[in-house]
Amino acid sequence: MQILELYIRDGIKYPEFGTSAATSTSTNNLVDATADFTSGVKVGYVVFNKTDGTSAKVTAVTNATTLALSANIFASGELYQIKSDFVRLDMFNDESVTITDTIKNTKDISKVFTPFSQQFNVPASKHNSKLFRHYEDNDVVNSFDARFRVDALIKLNGTDYKKGKLRLNSVTMKDNKAHAYKLVFFGETIELKDILGEDDLSRLEFPSSLNFAYDYDTIKSKFTSTSGDVCFPLITHSKNMRFSNSGYKSTNNEFLNQFDIKPALKVRAIIEAIETTYDIDLSNDFFNSTDFNSIYMWLHRESGFMSNADEGGGLRTLEARFHLPTDTSLTLDSGTDVRPVELTGFGFGTKLTLSFAITTSGSDEYNLKILRSSDNAVLFEEDYTGTQSFNLDIFPSFLGGLAGDITYGEGIVDLKILITTTSTFTFSDIEITARYKNYTFQAGAGSNNTIATGVYSLPSLAISNQVIISRQIPKMKVIDFLTNIFKMFNLVAYKENDQIQALPFNDFNAQGNSYDITRYVDTSKSTIEKVLKYKSVKFGFKSKQSFLIQKQEELLGNDFAGESYPASNDNEWDGGEFKVELDFEKMLYERLSNGSTLSTICQGAMIDKDFNPTIGAPLLLYIKNQASSDLTFKNSTGGSLETLGAYNRPSQVKVNVGVFDTSSSLNFGVEIDEFFREVKGTNLFAKYYADYLVSIYDRQGRIKKVEAFLPLHILLNYNLSDKFVIGNKSYRINSIKTNLLTNKSSLELYTLSESVTGVSNSQFAFLQRLAALNVTATTSSSVTLGWIPAGALNTDNVTGYDIYKDDEFVETLGNDIGGRTLTGLDSGITYKLAIRTRYTISSQVVFSEDRIVFATTDLAPTALAENGDTLVTEGSDTIILE
Repeated sequence: MQILELYIRDGIKYPEFGTSAATSTSTNNLVDATADFTSGVKVGYVVFNKTDGTSAKVTAVTNATTLALSANIFASGELYQIKSDFVRLDMFNDESVTITDTIKNTKDISKVFTPFSQQFNVPASKHNSKLFRHYEDNDVVNSFDARFRVDALIKLNGTDYKKGKLRLNSVTMKDNKAHAYKLVFFGETIELKDILGEDDLSRLEFPSSLNFAYDYDTIKSKFTSTSGDVCFPLITHSKNMRFSNSGYKSTNNEFLNQFDIKPALKVRAIIEAIETTYDIDLSNDFFNSTDFNSIYMWLHRESGFMSNADEGGGLRTLEARFHLPTDTSLTLDSGTDVRPVELTGFGFGTKLTLSFAITTSGSDEYNLKILRSSDNAVLFEEDYTGTQSFNLDIFPSFLGGLAGDITYGEGIVDLKILITTTSTFTFSDIEITARYKNYTFQAGAGSNNTIATGVYSLPSLAISNQVIISRQIPKMKVIDFLTNIFKMFNLVAYKENDQIQALPFNDFNAQGNSYDITRYVDTSKSTIEKVLKYKSVKFGFKSKQSFLIQKQEELLGNDFAGESYPASNDNEWDGGEFKVELDFEKMLYERLSNGSTLSTICQGAMIDKDFNPTIGAPLLLYIKNQASSDLTFKNSTGGSLETLGAYNRPSQVKVNVGVFDTSSSLNFGVEIDEFFREVKGTNLFAKYYADYLVSIYDRQGRIKKVEAFLPLHILLNYNLSDKFVIGNKSYRINSIKTNLLTNKSSLELYTLSESVTGVSNSQFAFLQRLAALNVTATTSSSVTLGWIPAGALNTDNVTGYDIYKDDEFVETLGNDIGGRTLTGLDSGITYKLAIRTRYTISSQVVFSEDRIVFATTDLAPTALAENGDTLVTEGSDTIILE
């Protein structure tokens, strides 16, 4: 019998929403001049420094603005959040908690799973009722908020077992008194869906450094180089471009100009924006790899021209955000900072009044638009001329407001305020007064009383034709974007040390160890089932809106970029078809020719079969800077026609040359590359899905269901990447269902066959691999690996080690070598490094499975001065560097 303990945080946070910031530096203190720590913060609470990841406990509430801490962790400006510490719940003596642990299930190969429990009960003891704040009584003010899951921790025999979230489902009543609280436990990765909610990608907080001036010189620079995170690929949104003796022109005899193309953003920058916006930490092991760093998303939010283009209105914009005190787009000039504002109620509750006072230098027209940040829904829009003053009331529901008022919905107010104009006139002053109010609706009337008032201004009133990344990113929910990225690369996710680890399933499994559980298994009964649940699995892209790909599929009758497994659908296997389809666009690119002579121009066009602009789904692509003497470019606002020496070519594949480079494709199936006119790159299916599918479709594949009493040293330490050995047979873990009170586990395992990749590489699981592989040093261009060589251990038949970087062979080393430095690497990139132990058995060379490790090179130092620079010292001496 195990000692089972359940701990929770009671859901109290300060600030209640978002974070706040230290306003000064004080040793072993948190000082925030805007705070009221006497309201809700207690000794023993935990303060989290959200800037550097450290934490400390509150040892004293010194006053309303100062907390004494157990460690010195804050400097002025660093963000913080305060939570209650974990508190142990009372448990029924005979109440069991059953946890199901799974991450990739053969029943649904496209999904990532997380640990979860069946519903269980805890007593409504005096202690528990205090923690749940008598939830059963809806008259209790500030009772437990069951709309949110709270942090939870399960311990077995005093040792941490699982961290996650706890949900309060209901309260069981007896004799009109609370008897038990019904709870459900969820693993940590489930919180992603809760955190991201229904937010659109446009909600993300991108660094302002990504925004750029929408002019010819800037666009040309970004069209002829892939430097930075934003560039322009040769994909037209409206023109059908051709190449002939008369040059590179559209079918309407027009030259390509800067407004015909749209920018693309590195997908890695979107991942970083998700981390920043939601304060989550995603591991770099995959998201910072060379391949992933080379993938872009085309910024095609609406069909046709961007709004910045003259044809789209040539809009110049001022933007501010009303959300949290940390937002810098609005400056508090006087009064109380009312942010964050929480709207509640239906007919009575809280509302927000925004009073605008706009002063202009002329009488030109401008447009004011207010959007909800989470989904960019337009809540208010009106055109104005000259100096204006007006009020806008924002309500949580339609009941209470009048015609012209804004219905926002309940929750924290998060608004974007956009002022746009096609003119170049200036704003002299823009003042926004925010009044946070209580209100009561009455038929024909109403009553209000102000809670707090703050007066804000925009720190800059300069308007310019800027491309703002968040306004151009395609329409897609953040959670849908991540879900499709996970499907695309067959990623699994799990939490480790407060960081969400994301790895391709093959790499996840390669990190596992083996446990022999034979003696712990109940051999008196077991069940053997088939693994195969589906006749076939079909991979593809849901959206293919451009005319070229539609025409190609119509002519050839194939599914471009798709793949099926098994390749033939003629088998008579049992089951239906399972689809893994991505909500990303798939475009077919086109290398142009003049008659029989190929040009160096390869392009895309987002136009439909009638050659009209179309929208499609978000498009992911590689971009290659391509040398060319064929492509001409014209400034539509005036200027001569230029012949460019290079342009950014859109591509399905990333092709590099060199001992450290390999090729990758963004297609699921094998396709001929549009530019090279031959097959290039390892496709998504072969790289990320083949090994897993071949294993579960293998004729000898079986699901084995057994029951076991796993010892605590296994139960507390196993990972779902590990293998369980029963009677000299190895199995992968499909799921484990454990009763934490009795220690009885129901195991669902599937047989482990040699992988397709392993067989083709002469790798075999029975051959011992390296016990450990370590990263001993890194620089901005190198990684040093260390291991214990077999020669030092006198291991039979080991004749050397093969080193791989990102699945590409580097070199073979002798069996007495225990280290290697890989040089010539890019700075700030994460590499997958592997050692494959080489055996020679009966004159045959065979290999173990890979022992892998991930290593990130250092960021290259920034040059502060170069030869020829002039420096002036504090003593006014002049130094010229040579």
